[in-house]
Amino acid sequence: MTLAPERPEALAEPNRKVGSGWIALYVLADIGMFVPMQAPTTFLMPAQIARIDPAGKVGSYAWVSMMGAISGIVIAPLAGALSDRTTSRFGRRRPWLITGSLVCMAALACVGVQTTVAGVALGSLVLSASFMVIGAGLSPVVPDRVPVGQRGVVLGWAMVPQAGGMIAGGLLLGLVTGFPAQYLLMASLPLLILLFATAMKDPPLPRRYREPFSLRAFLDGYRISPREHPGFIWAMSSRFIMGLGYGLGTLYMPYFLDDVLRYEQLFPGRSTEDGLLIVIGVNCLATISTVVLSGWLSDKLGKRRMLVFLGGATMAVAAIPLALSPTWTMTLVAAVILGLGYGVYLAVDTALVTEVLPASADRGKDMALANLMTSLPYVLAPPIASIVLGGPGGYRSLFLCSAAMSVLGAALVWKVKSVRY
Repeated sequence: MTLAPERPEALAEPNRKVGSGWIALYVLADIGMFVPMQAPTTFLMPAQIARIDPAGKVGSYAWVSMMGAISGIVIAPLAGALSDRTTSRFGRRRPWLITGSLVCMAALACVGVQTTVAGVALGSLVLSASFMVIGAGLSPVVPDRVPVGQRGVVLGWAMVPQAGGMIAGGLLLGLVTGFPAQYLLMASLPLLILLFATAMKDPPLPRRYREPFSLRAFLDGYRISPREHPGFIWAMSSRFIMGLGYGLGTLYMPYFLDDVLRYEQLFPGRSTEDGLLIVIGVNCLATISTVVLSGWLSDKLGKRRMLVFLGGATMAVAAIPLALSPTWTMTLVAAVILGLGYGVYLAVDTALVTEVLPASADRGKDMALANLMTSLPYVLAPPIASIVLGGPGGYRSLFLCSAAMSVLGAALVWKVKSVRY
């Protein structure tokens, strides 16, 4: 009898739980990624563009946001595919974590000194590309090293930085003044990723197990058979629609506070940035209050789809108060509801995706494709939002569109039949 060749550790399904030290370092790495990913685009770039082009800030910010998101369309799956095939003696994921972190730090420093919209857009493009490279190393680590039954709780803790990244970044940015200094402060955070990369166990991939790579193979990676992997296709579709709904509801919040609520007139002596920080803070606290618990609960119950649906439906409900009564009080109410739903959705949806990955040899590429479904909507959200805002209803129509997309995205998760109810 001929025995099947033993799979190398790099491709084997993990079966040993990770310890608290590993989880802590992984959470720190997520802080190093998500805070500089979220805070500059939320606080710094809108203000930077408004200073450069005050009359055309809406269109300019849409262009900059699109430039940053477009880079992920090609770079994310390409970096993921190459990460899967990396045979370095330092492992498959570590080289990508280190390279991406160094590029990210340099890009942040450069964006801080830009004085033109084109310069900010180019910097946003490079910065986004660096996060795609980091993601090629960081996203597959969970399916690489964490067993299925522990992924909910691990991802629950790991999503705390994603949930609280904006408020933490806003507080950190308040410690220094001036765009160059604020961007430099953000540029110091990817050092946490380097710490995790140095300490993590990353078994190398033997060369004989490396899948051949070619342009055709890369392009074929975009084509995943719905018949062979329906769960993965439906999970990505749900993610994309949910991301579009979330982007439509939140992307223009700084301008909503300024142009609709007239925050600075409503609260003399306070800036719009102060109001934005309050909204984000309320939202982040609500998200953090449910993200770890929902991840743990999904492990215990084994019911990922139900929790993803409940989280998505709650996010849809959050847009209704803003559409019906755009006041400061309703803005805070909506921030709480959105945060509660997002916290439930965030960790459980990611855990669900790791269970429907098509192949262990392609975890990096497939996780990149799945993550692309959360960033790709930000390419479409700005032009869609601009059209909606220019039509009848303005921001009211925009928030109703956000609610509709969230409901649809939440409903699609029930099509993922390969994951338990």
